[in-house]
Amino acid sequence: MQSSQTYNYLVNDNQNFRVYPQRLWVLFIFAFLAFNQTMFWLTFSPIASSAEKFYNISEATVDLLLNCGPIIFLPTLPVVYLLLNTHHGLRKCVLIFAIVPVIATLLRLFPLIITSSTNRNFHNIALPFLFIGQILIATTGPISMALVSQLSCIWFAPYERTRATTFAILGAILGGAAAFVIEPRLVMKAEHVPRLLYIHTGQALLACILTLVYFPAEPPTPPSVAAQILNANRLIRTQLIERLKRFALDIFHCCRNISCVLMILSGAAMGGTFAAWSGLFATILTPLGYTEIEAGWFGFGQTVASIIGSLIMGYIADLPRFQRSFKLLIFISLSFCFIFCLLFQLSVRTIMWPNKPILPSSSASIGILLSITGFFNGAASPLFYESLAEIMHPLPESLTTSMLVYFFNVVTLSFLAMAPNRYKLMNLLVLLIIGICILLVACSRITYKRKDEELRKKQEQEYENTPDVSDI
Repeated sequence: MQSSQTYNYLVNDNQNFRVYPQRLWVLFIFAFLAFNQTMFWLTFSPIASSAEKFYNISEATVDLLLNCGPIIFLPTLPVVYLLLNTHHGLRKCVLIFAIVPVIATLLRLFPLIITSSTNRNFHNIALPFLFIGQILIATTGPISMALVSQLSCIWFAPYERTRATTFAILGAILGGAAAFVIEPRLVMKAEHVPRLLYIHTGQALLACILTLVYFPAEPPTPPSVAAQILNANRLIRTQLIERLKRFALDIFHCCRNISCVLMILSGAAMGGTFAAWSGLFATILTPLGYTEIEAGWFGFGQTVASIIGSLIMGYIADLPRFQRSFKLLIFISLSFCFIFCLLFQLSVRTIMWPNKPILPSSSASIGILLSITGFFNGAASPLFYESLAEIMHPLPESLTTSMLVYFFNVVTLSFLAMAPNRYKLMNLLVLLIIGICILLVACSRITYKRKDEELRKKQEQEYENTPDVSDI
C-alpha cells in the first residue's frame, strides 16, 4: 500500500509530466541486451550435433546447458526484484545485464585460449567453463523478463506504455529466433564452434560499451503519475529485512486479489506451454513426412508471427478507444488462438487420434496454422503484463511481472520434463490449456487503477490551473 511518505511527496510535487527522447535509447539498449541474453543462453541447442562433437559431450549435457536458464531463473528472480526497487535500481540491474554476459562469454572462450581443441584433456578443461558461463548468463534471465513493465512505466507516457512493454519483450523473442536461424549457418561443422563463441563475445562487448557510454537511471522528471509514485516509493530507504518483509506482504496482497491470480495463471500457462511446445515441432511433424529443416522454419514462422501480433496489439491497446479494453482484447486473441490451434491439432497426431490425423495437411497449411496461432498468442502476451500492472497499482509493476515470469518458468520446466516422450499428449494439453486460460480470463475483472489515478491527478492539476472567477 502507498505510504504516508509517498503521499506527502506527491502532494508537494505538482508538476507537468513529459517524455524525453532518451527513452528510445533506453528501450533500444534494453532490447539489445535481452536479444543477446537469449541468443547466448541458446548457444549450443541450435548447433547440438556440432557442439557434441567439438566438446565430446552427450546430448543430455547440451540439454543441461540449456536448462541452466529456467533452473537458475527461479532462485535469482527475488534478488533482481529487490535490487530493481531500490534507488536507481533500473540502472543497477541494466549494468549487471551488460557486464555479466561479457564475463560469461569470455569464460566460455578461455579454454580455447589456454589450450587446443585437439588436446585430449580439452573436454575436462572446457566443460566447467561452459557451465559457469551458462550459469552466469542464466542469472541475467530475470532481468530480461522482470523489468519490462517497470521500464515502460518509468520512461514512457501512459499512451506509449503497452508498445514500450511490447518492444522490451520482443528483444528476447528476436534473440531466440535469430539463434535458431543464424547459428546453424555460422556453424556448419564442429570446428566452426569457436567462430560462434567469438561472435557472441563481440556482441556482449558492444552492448556493454553502449550501455556504459550512456544509460541514464531515470528521466529528469517522471512521464506520469504512476512513474512519480514509483519514484517516490524507491526514494524511501529501508533496511534489507524491511524490504524482504514488504516483498512478502506485497506478494500476499497479490495472492488475495483473485483477478490478479487468474491473470498470472493464464499468462504463465500460455507462455510456458507455448515455449515448451514450440521445441517439439520436429518430433510432432517428422512422423507425417516433414523434415527437421521444415519444422525449424515452421517454428521460425510462428515466432515472427508472434512478434507481429505483439506489435499490432500493442499499437491497438494504446489507442484511446481501447486503453480500457484489455480483457476484451485478450479474450479475442486467445479465442482465435484456440480455433487455429484446434485446426492444427486435427492435422497432426495426438493422443485422441494417434495413428492418423483427421484433416489432411501440407507444408503450406501447417505453416499457416502455426503462424496464425503464434500471431494471436503473441498479441495477448504484452496485455497480460499491462493488465497486471493496472490491477495491482500502486504496487511496483515489477512485482506482478516477476510473479508472472516465475510461474512461466515453472510451467516451462514442467513441460520440458514431460514433453520428450509424450508429444502426442503435449499436443492435446496445449489445446486444453488455451481453453482453460480463456475461462480464467473470462472470470477475471481488470480494474484500471493506474489509469484512474493518472486521470484523477490530471483533473486536479487542471482544476488548480483554472483561474478563480473572484480574481477576474
